[in-house]
Amino acid sequence: MIRFLLSAGLFLAATTAPAHASNDNNISGHWSFAARLNSDCSFGGTAYLEHLGDGKYKGELTARQSCGYLEEDFLVRQDCKANVFGNQVSVRCRIVEFVNGFDSATYYPDNFTLTIGTPARMHGALVSSGLAKPAEWTRSEGGIS
Repeated sequence: MIRFLLSAGLFLAATTAPAHASNDNNISGHWSFAARLNSDCSFGGTAYLEHLGDGKYKGELTARQSCGYLEEDFLVRQDCKANVFGNQVSVRCRIVEFVNGFDSATYYPDNFTLTIGTPARMHGALVSSGLAKPAEWTRSEGGIS
């Protein structure tokens, strides 16, 4: 009897879906984002995320940074991986190409730590070069793709 209950308990635990696999927190699709760097700079862009399963995503992000003290704007294309754990999102990127602006040792990949607020909005922080700045992601019209 104890063996049966133990087996039944293990079966039940194995069939229960983890929280991060919920469709309620599917972040697939097209997003726009912005972060507040400082009063002299603007930062924002677009991202596309594709669901790989089990709370994992891959995608591409294009960020534009414009600062009064720079000769030209940065426009940077990046490959990204994202993980969803409950309502928490971690986005980690790798620079692929400087579309505009010079290849700079001072421009770091754009990483984000976010909280899912609604299916169309995530908020949190841009984490780059050791600094964290307030950031928001907004899903483009059309929702999940």
